[in-house]
Amino acid sequence: MSYETILVERRGTIGIIKLNRPERRNALGAQLVAELTKALHDVDDDPEVHVIVIMSNLPRVFSAGRDLAEGSATLAADIIKQRESDSGVPRLWLTLRSLKKVVIAAVNGYALAGGTGLAVCCDLVVAAEDAIFGLPEVNVGLFPFTLSPALVRSTTSLKKCLELILTGERFSAQEAESMGLVNKVVPPDKLEESTMELAQKIASKSPTTLQIGKQFFYNMLDMEYAQATKYAAEVLTIVAVSEDGREGQRAFVEKREPQWKKLT
Repeated sequence: MSYETILVERRGTIGIIKLNRPERRNALGAQLVAELTKALHDVDDDPEVHVIVIMSNLPRVFSAGRDLAEGSATLAADIIKQRESDSGVPRLWLTLRSLKKVVIAAVNGYALAGGTGLAVCCDLVVAAEDAIFGLPEVNVGLFPFTLSPALVRSTTSLKKCLELILTGERFSAQEAESMGLVNKVVPPDKLEESTMELAQKIASKSPTTLQIGKQFFYNMLDMEYAQATKYAAEVLTIVAVSEDGREGQRAFVEKREPQWKKLT
């Protein structure tokens, strides 16, 4: 399928989606959000893809956030429509959480408002040293409601999280890393290389175990301790008796590389 605001490619077992809307600095307009959501589902369904990477095709910006110029005249109506139809940005956030494959964001330059939201809603984040994050919605009388749950779950300090939301101040990649929003900060010229190295490392693991493990991780977050412990035992049993689980254990004993089963 051809797209107008994104580029999609596959490098071995890595599916790559590049934001490509230069005239609006990759702002999350309706078309880009719809195309990105559709592409994520398509790449997730590709049995040859084990890990998905989202990056920008622009040199100094990941995403400027929601396209206010596109929706300012009917913003309230757009939000009500999205709520009633389960579409737009809220659907994109839910899609990222529900995908079977691990999703890594490679953030360069500015990632503001929904740009920060897009990165945070990915499973892992690699950021360039010059990346700039921020939640400036409050400056235009808005509030990052769709972002808040993902942001709160990703930060180590709830008070710092609330401060970022209430002040709208920008923060660096290093600050984002210290708050737990970013996994790794790398030189700008090493961003793609470092992201692909991380993606390849994860893609080399059992696709079945990655899929089950990701689902288990997020499901467990919503459970109280005793329930989570019981759930963990159930999932461990499922993984241990799976074809890949048995293969991995045999390979370890036989001192060889495991041959994982391909997803269908």
